[in-house]
Amino acid sequence: MPVCPDGGLRTQTDAVLSCILSYCRHGMCVNKELDLQPVHGEWGLWGPYSVCSRSCGGGTRSNTRDCNKPEPRNGGKFCVGRRMKFRSCNTEPCPRGQKDFREEQCSLFDGKHFNINGLPPTVRWIPKYSGILMKDRCKLFCRVAGTTAYYQLKDRVTDGTPCGPDTYDICVQGLCRQAGCDHVLNSKARNDKCGVCGGDNSSCKTLAGTFNDAQYGYNTVVRIPAGATNIDIKQVSYSGKPEDDNYLALSDGQSNSLLNGNFVVAMFKREINFKGSVIDYSGSDTKVERINCTDRIDEELVLQVLCVGNLYNPDVRYSFNIPIEEHKEQFMWDPSGSWLECNRICQGQRRRKAVCVRKSDHLEVSDQRCEDLPRPVAVAEPCNTDCEVRWHVAGKSECSAKCGPGYRSLDVQCMKYVLMKRQSERMEASACGDTAKPQTREPCHGDCLLKSWQYSAWSQCSKTCGRGSRSRESYCMNNLGRRLADRDCNEYQRVVTETCSDQPCPKWTVSEWSECLVTCGKGMRHRQVSCTSGTGDEKMSEHFCDPSSKPPAVGSCELPECASWQVGVWGACAVTCGHGYQMRAVRCVSGTYGDTVDDRECNAAARPRDSQDCEMPACPWASPVQSTPRPDNSAQLTQWRYGSWTACSVSCGKGKRARYVSCRDAQGGVADESNCAHLPRPPESSACFSPCGQWRAGEWSACSVSCGAGRTTRQVVCSNYHQPVDQSFCDPDEKPATEQECTGAPCPPPYNRQRINDQPYGYPQDPGRHPGHSSWNVPSADNQWRTGPWGACSSTCAGGFQRRVVVCQDADGRSNSYCDERVKPAESKSCDSGPCPLWNYGVWGECTQTCGGGRRTRLVVCQRPSGQRLNDYNCDILDKPPDMEQCSLQPCPGSASWHRQPWKPVR
Repeated sequence: MPVCPDGGLRTQTDAVLSCILSYCRHGMCVNKELDLQPVHGEWGLWGPYSVCSRSCGGGTRSNTRDCNKPEPRNGGKFCVGRRMKFRSCNTEPCPRGQKDFREEQCSLFDGKHFNINGLPPTVRWIPKYSGILMKDRCKLFCRVAGTTAYYQLKDRVTDGTPCGPDTYDICVQGLCRQAGCDHVLNSKARNDKCGVCGGDNSSCKTLAGTFNDAQYGYNTVVRIPAGATNIDIKQVSYSGKPEDDNYLALSDGQSNSLLNGNFVVAMFKREINFKGSVIDYSGSDTKVERINCTDRIDEELVLQVLCVGNLYNPDVRYSFNIPIEEHKEQFMWDPSGSWLECNRICQGQRRRKAVCVRKSDHLEVSDQRCEDLPRPVAVAEPCNTDCEVRWHVAGKSECSAKCGPGYRSLDVQCMKYVLMKRQSERMEASACGDTAKPQTREPCHGDCLLKSWQYSAWSQCSKTCGRGSRSRESYCMNNLGRRLADRDCNEYQRVVTETCSDQPCPKWTVSEWSECLVTCGKGMRHRQVSCTSGTGDEKMSEHFCDPSSKPPAVGSCELPECASWQVGVWGACAVTCGHGYQMRAVRCVSGTYGDTVDDRECNAAARPRDSQDCEMPACPWASPVQSTPRPDNSAQLTQWRYGSWTACSVSCGKGKRARYVSCRDAQGGVADESNCAHLPRPPESSACFSPCGQWRAGEWSACSVSCGAGRTTRQVVCSNYHQPVDQSFCDPDEKPATEQECTGAPCPPPYNRQRINDQPYGYPQDPGRHPGHSSWNVPSADNQWRTGPWGACSSTCAGGFQRRVVVCQDADGRSNSYCDERVKPAESKSCDSGPCPLWNYGVWGECTQTCGGGRRTRLVVCQRPSGQRLNDYNCDILDKPPDMEQCSLQPCPGSASWHRQPWKPVR
């Protein structure tokens, strides 16, 4: 058994303790008290983005981070999370006529035959698309030109290569990732039917037609012009069987056959690559032979039908879209588009993106409108000139030799220096890639000390942030690894404490308050409260922040007082005797001064009654005493009586309401309705409308997780006239979602509890600097106001107003809160539908009696100033003049009646 230098035994594997005072480690005895603890790895900073993988057509840039703050040691755990992330770059379309990007990669192997039998030294490679498995689309398969033989030449294509000719998705690190027609990763932008990315289908028109003539051979059906999109062609078999002796054929404008030429017909499905556009053909062995192409074709295409055999009439149906004719001089390139990103972290250059605009109003349009115009020279300027990056030796290890010549390691770091602020920041090594990295090892000479201080591992920091301290044990050891008394090393410097955790502590950050959840009165508002790192550039779990100091996420808010119903005093009873009705004014008012507003601003369900029954003294009734019977005047002293309307038959929307209507005599008794036939009968039922509730949704809450995939929620209430009501008043099928998935930023590394290295050259760390902080509360150029259609005018006459929805949305159509309020479109405008109708009345008719009480009537109608007669409900019912009144109330002469005289005293 081997023996340790101080007399202890050691094993062959160092796995078993065998020294009395020491461990055996790599053939050396190490003091038990110096045994190293596991150090778990944590992520370092994200480095700068790499150079774009493509110069046009949508490439990618990547940046990485390393598990080196600190590196895992002594059996510690490795970092968990994403090491690399990507973003899109150079998304502008490539110039017309440029090679396909996959074709460029295949052509790099031209002339290389890889010792494959039968391949000539001048072999030419072209991309292979069809027949490749979906999982292999991001491998480079190339075909030998002129043959069907193909081979895999690379394990994966260059990042940014389209996954196939029929998709905008692109390959990233050998995997197919979603991209839009704008060549941006994770974009959902798609071409419209005109082939315009993100277009509104307004720049083209559809042409369609049929062809049914049969002559032997090739018959030209239609010439499809360059620029056409969404080509769809069908040839339906006359017999319902695949064999009908009529076959579709294609050729280019120079009569070069593309499909089914020279009387040779393809029976099965195939793809045709026509000048970069992919045309799908169903094959002739089908009942409905079909050709379709969603791409925009750059050259003319000639559609033909081949008729052979018995010459049955073909049934060809075609449609395609062509651009609406525009004069080229209407558009031009504007070189002063938005600035692109700086190409370097420091001392770089940025350029403006040229955009296609309409000359008349300088409106930005699709680049396809300017594709035939020469692009201007890019405008460029220096950027990030206030800093520089260079290599810096941050530290040196101890000499490998205790005595004599040896080597020591150098900690060489790439540093960014902000010249004016005298600040420095560590960067990834790739940021200094333009200059050679210095050597990481240099010779040294040991001091030949016979004794020195040895240390244990550092203790945990007393604070996880905000600057704490940590300590370690020290031991005086000789060069043979034997411990001595501390006094024997007093002549040497001993370091047992140091500061640590200099980074700022996590803190609560809040977003702006949302709009009040009500549009009037008192309500609630929300805001997002999240725990972020001290620099504010990273979202963290809430347990890192002090819960007792967490700001409230919900607060109260108060808007101008809600509109309410105001009632007037009851008017006089409509009759002077018997049973009648009386009315009062009911109006919707708002504001401090009680301004009258549209009734729709108030809650219809709470509207007070504007009419009620009234009872006057019994009408006078003279009993006849003559034997000659009087004419029956009961019909002239009767009136219709009606009760109150029932509640509407529906809680909201259009419904029915009813009331009791009866004919009453002068004493209030029920009379036959024929006695009231001289008067218009009030309706027993009528339509009614109760406004339905509307769903109102609050702001989305913060994501349930600080990173990765989680869920977010929001409050959805049913509201009627700005007040919450039961959900039964709203349509359940139209209720907005209360919960949805959300994706946060890539998960941050575990909070770094290690000491931040001292800044080189003594540059202080700026505590107010937030390098990763984005100005999220500044309106983005991608956000814009979007308006809905104008609603109906609030009044059918005179002055009213119209409203429309105005929302702020980002480039993807999602709701956003930050648009420029200075250019917000109007949400309401005045409208005038002409003067209101008024009551018009004629002269009184003759009284029905010359004495003893009669009635007279007149015509009262609701009319427009033009004379057009309208229903009564179009005029103000409270202002309607009476159309009937009593008359000839004096007693009739000669009629016998009792007359009462004053009492006389009794004698």
